[in-house]
Amino acid sequence: SSMIVLVGTIESADVFDAKAAMIVKDKDELTIPLDVSVLPTPKEFKEAVESLSPEQKAFATAFRSMQLASTVFSVLTIQLKPQLEKVLNLPAGSLTKEIRLAQDLTKI
Repeated sequence: SSMIVLVGTIESADVFDAKAAMIVKDKDELTIPLDVSVLPTPKEFKEAVESLSPEQKAFATAFRSMQLASTVFSVLTIQLKPQLEKVLNLPAGSLTKEIRLAQDLTKI
Protein backbone atom coordinates (compact mmCIF):
# COMPACT_ATOMS: atom_id res chain seq x y z
CA SER A 1 0.00 0.00 0.00
CA SER A 2 1.17 3.50 -0.75
CA MET A 3 0.48 6.86 0.80
CA ILE A 4 1.45 10.48 0.46
CA VAL A 5 2.86 12.01 3.64
CA LEU A 6 2.62 15.80 3.78
CA VAL A 7 4.02 18.21 6.32
CA GLY A 8 2.65 21.70 6.62
CA THR A 9 0.59 24.00 8.75
CA ILE A 10 -3.11 24.21 9.47
CA GLU A 11 -4.33 27.59 8.26
CA SER A 12 -7.98 27.19 9.30
CA ALA A 13 -10.51 24.52 10.22
CA ASP A 14 -10.56 23.18 6.67
CA VAL A 15 -7.31 24.42 5.07
CA PHE A 16 -4.00 22.55 5.23
CA ASP A 17 -1.01 24.41 3.77
CA ALA A 18 1.43 21.73 2.58
CA LYS A 19 5.12 22.63 2.65
CA ALA A 20 6.58 19.29 1.49
CA ALA A 21 5.35 15.86 0.46
CA MET A 22 6.79 12.42 0.00
CA ILE A 23 5.38 9.17 -1.36
CA VAL A 24 5.86 6.23 0.99
CA LYS A 25 5.18 2.92 -0.71
CA ASP A 26 5.27 -0.79 0.00
CA LYS A 27 7.95 -1.48 2.60
CA ASP A 28 9.36 2.05 2.87
CA GLU A 29 9.72 3.25 6.43
CA LEU A 30 9.32 6.79 7.67
CA THR A 31 10.20 7.80 11.20
CA ILE A 32 9.27 11.27 12.38
CA PRO A 33 10.66 12.18 15.78
CA LEU A 34 8.10 14.22 17.68
CA ASP A 35 10.36 15.27 20.56
CA VAL A 36 10.86 18.88 19.48
CA SER A 37 12.68 19.85 22.66
CA VAL A 38 15.94 18.41 21.33
CA LEU A 39 16.84 19.44 17.80
CA PRO A 40 20.10 18.46 16.13
CA THR A 41 22.70 21.12 15.47
CA PRO A 42 23.06 22.29 11.86
CA LYS A 43 26.16 20.08 11.50
CA GLU A 44 24.39 17.03 12.98
CA PHE A 45 21.41 17.59 10.69
CA LYS A 46 23.62 17.94 7.61
CA GLU A 47 25.42 14.70 8.46
CA ALA A 48 22.14 12.90 9.14
CA VAL A 49 20.59 13.78 5.75
CA GLU A 50 23.61 13.55 3.46
CA SER A 51 22.91 9.91 2.53
CA LEU A 52 19.20 10.48 1.79
CA SER A 53 17.68 10.74 -1.67
CA PRO A 54 16.98 14.29 -2.93
CA GLU A 55 13.23 13.81 -2.26
CA GLN A 56 13.86 12.57 1.30
CA LYS A 57 16.39 15.34 1.95
CA ALA A 58 13.92 18.02 0.79
CA PHE A 59 11.24 16.50 3.02
CA ALA A 60 13.58 16.39 6.05
CA THR A 61 14.76 19.95 5.40
CA ALA A 62 11.18 21.27 5.19
CA PHE A 63 10.30 19.37 8.35
CA ARG A 64 13.30 20.84 10.21
CA SER A 65 12.53 24.33 8.90
CA MET A 66 9.06 24.17 10.43
CA GLN A 67 10.47 22.89 13.72
CA LEU A 68 12.93 25.78 13.84
CA ALA A 69 10.23 28.32 12.99
CA SER A 70 8.43 27.44 16.24
CA THR A 71 5.15 27.06 14.41
CA VAL A 72 2.52 24.46 14.98
CA PHE A 73 3.02 22.03 12.16
CA SER A 74 0.97 19.08 10.99
CA VAL A 75 1.59 15.74 9.39
CA LEU A 76 -1.09 14.50 6.99
CA THR A 77 -1.23 11.07 5.36
CA ILE A 78 -3.35 10.26 2.31
CA GLN A 79 -3.88 6.66 1.17
CA LEU A 80 -3.24 6.49 -2.58
CA LYS A 81 -5.50 3.60 -3.66
CA PRO A 82 -8.81 5.23 -2.61
CA GLN A 83 -7.76 8.48 -4.28
CA LEU A 84 -6.74 6.70 -7.50
CA GLU A 85 -10.11 4.92 -7.53
CA LYS A 86 -11.92 8.27 -7.23
CA VAL A 87 -9.83 9.91 -9.96
CA LEU A 88 -10.29 6.94 -12.30
CA ASN A 89 -14.02 6.65 -11.48
CA LEU A 90 -13.62 3.08 -10.20
CA PRO A 91 -15.75 1.44 -7.51
CA ALA A 92 -14.29 1.65 -3.99
CA GLY A 93 -11.91 -1.23 -3.29
CA SER A 94 -11.50 -2.22 -6.95
CA LEU A 95 -7.71 -1.72 -6.89
CA THR A 96 -7.28 -3.92 -3.81
CA LYS A 97 -6.86 -7.12 -5.86
CA GLU A 98 -5.14 -5.34 -8.75
CA ILE A 99 -1.76 -5.01 -7.02
CA ARG A 100 0.34 -4.71 -10.19
CA LEU A 101 -2.00 -2.11 -11.72
CA ALA A 102 -2.00 -0.07 -8.50
CA GLN A 103 1.81 -0.18 -8.40
CA ASP A 104 2.04 0.91 -12.04
CA LEU A 105 -0.38 3.79 -11.42
CA THR A 106 1.63 5.07 -8.45
CA LYS A 107 4.76 5.18 -10.62
CA ILE A 108 3.12 7.64 -13.03
